[in-house]
Amino acid sequence: MKTHLDDPKTEERSTRRSGGKPTHSGLSLWLDQLRCKMTVRSWHRKTKKARRRHSLSRALNRIPHAHMIGDSLYMIGFWVEYVLVCFGRGVSKVCGAIARNVAALLLAIVRPFALGIITLCEDISEPFLVVAGGLRHIRDLSEQLADESAHQVRKEKVRYFVRGTRRYFPLVLNALSYVLPVAAAVVFVYVVQSGLNQTFVLNVQANGESVGNVANEQVFESARADVQSRITNAENVMISTGAAVSDQSWEITPTYTLEAGSNTMTEGEVADAILRTSSNEITEATAVYVDGGLRFVTTEGDHLRTYLESVKAPYVDALDSSKRVSFVHDIQLVDGVYLLSSVVDYDNVIGSLNEGADIGHYVAAEGDTVQTVLDTVGVSWDSLAALNPQLTSPDQELEEGADLITSVSSPEMLKVKEVVRSTYTAEIPYDTQTSESDQYDFGKIVTVQEGVNGTEEITQDITYIDGVEYGREVVGYRVVEEPVTQITVKGTKLKSGMVASIGSGNFMWPVPEYKYVSRWMSSYHTGADICAPYGTPIYASDSGEVVTAGSHWSYGNYVVINHGNGYKTLYAHMSKIAVSAGQGVERGQVIGYVGSTGQSTGNHCHFEMYGPNGLFSAQTLFPNMKTWGS
Repeated sequence: MKTHLDDPKTEERSTRRSGGKPTHSGLSLWLDQLRCKMTVRSWHRKTKKARRRHSLSRALNRIPHAHMIGDSLYMIGFWVEYVLVCFGRGVSKVCGAIARNVAALLLAIVRPFALGIITLCEDISEPFLVVAGGLRHIRDLSEQLADESAHQVRKEKVRYFVRGTRRYFPLVLNALSYVLPVAAAVVFVYVVQSGLNQTFVLNVQANGESVGNVANEQVFESARADVQSRITNAENVMISTGAAVSDQSWEITPTYTLEAGSNTMTEGEVADAILRTSSNEITEATAVYVDGGLRFVTTEGDHLRTYLESVKAPYVDALDSSKRVSFVHDIQLVDGVYLLSSVVDYDNVIGSLNEGADIGHYVAAEGDTVQTVLDTVGVSWDSLAALNPQLTSPDQELEEGADLITSVSSPEMLKVKEVVRSTYTAEIPYDTQTSESDQYDFGKIVTVQEGVNGTEEITQDITYIDGVEYGREVVGYRVVEEPVTQITVKGTKLKSGMVASIGSGNFMWPVPEYKYVSRWMSSYHTGADICAPYGTPIYASDSGEVVTAGSHWSYGNYVVINHGNGYKTLYAHMSKIAVSAGQGVERGQVIGYVGSTGQSTGNHCHFEMYGPNGLFSAQTLFPNMKTWGS
């Protein structure tokens, strides 16, 4: 298409109008061409749209009743739009009404509170505003009465202050009616908080004197029980030592009152203080408790501690942290205040603790060695060497008449217990995981993963009493290396192409409807004869493969099942066989029927069982079956 820009005549006329020179520059000419192209493209687009509309219109006109369909669609659209618009307007009106009512309700509820708060603020603030205004007016009086004398100015200020006080005093009272209750509430909260934060204790009194404070009633009751226990134990100690006990009794009844405080005493401290206050027949001493029971009271507590430590000293090794040394009996020394009448002489305490001590001896004969002593007495070399430091080795020869200590039996109360903690390594047996697969021949066992034993550290406490081992107790395990499970697969594929299940090892009685067992396996008979009526079903005792199903001169019709786990079973004298060789059978499946074929004198099933070690009697698995004559 050629435009006016491409017309030579138009260009010539333009040239003539411009006095013989072209009027268009290169840029303006390019812009005119661009506009022309855009106009042409727009015209093409409109033409294409018009053609598409025309084509669509013709296509619609070809549709039967097109105008009726169009009118129907228009009406449907119109009414749907109208209904939606009406619904929207209705919802808008309802929501607006609800909002207006809710707003009115909230306003009715909130307005009194708001007015009340505003009134409260005005009542409280008005006196202060009036006072502030009055103070400003009093300050301004000096300027307003500049011509008056200072006395006159002061007089006017006082007069103004008095008038203001009389006039606005009710406002002050009104404000105080609000302020005073709030101030009272603040003071109340402060007082309550201060009281709650204060610590209260029980002040204990005995014989009218205060002996100290305790934290609560439980400590007080425990201390009172301790005091009574000491008095009772004192009498028992005196009786056990043979001392005379008078009829005099100590009645100590401590009390307490509640008071504020912070420093408190423990149960034992309070018990000591009560005894000091209540009696002049007490002293500082040490009580000896054996297995929780009070046995002695002595004033030589430090000496007794030294003696007990010397008894344990031979067994103590300060460099061996794995050894714990103590007495077999729980001996505790408790310092405190005790009744003088319960104190026992120190020598008597030592004598009582050492009752029952015994020392074993061996007098060497001519030709004796240390080894002969060990063999004769039955003690270990370590124990004998510990008791006799002069010995050097088991081969050492002994002089005739040499006296060796072979054992030391401590007194019952002073038996020494050594607990030695040791650790050793042990194996953890691996588990075996077995599965079945039809990728391997029936009964074949393939190891997929070899099992490996793990290792663990076992910690144990070895207890020795007077040097002799008394017992061992395992106190902990720690796995060093986890065991590796052995994974094996048992084949289930038969030569016939079938798949059989490996036997579970849980056998069932092959003839549940039997009458009795006429005889079991013996030296002259290889199986169990299970008597039953002719044609009674015989079941597979366990799953497996039928390896034999045929006739035999002695067994008659018989079946042999290989269970794939090292066991086989045989069923003989059948009247009819229900399976074939190479077939897989499940536990409880019918394999034949009772008969009397072969070397048989009556209807029965001859049942044989074979295990990894050969033929064995079925009676070992079925001991309670009914036998002939029972």
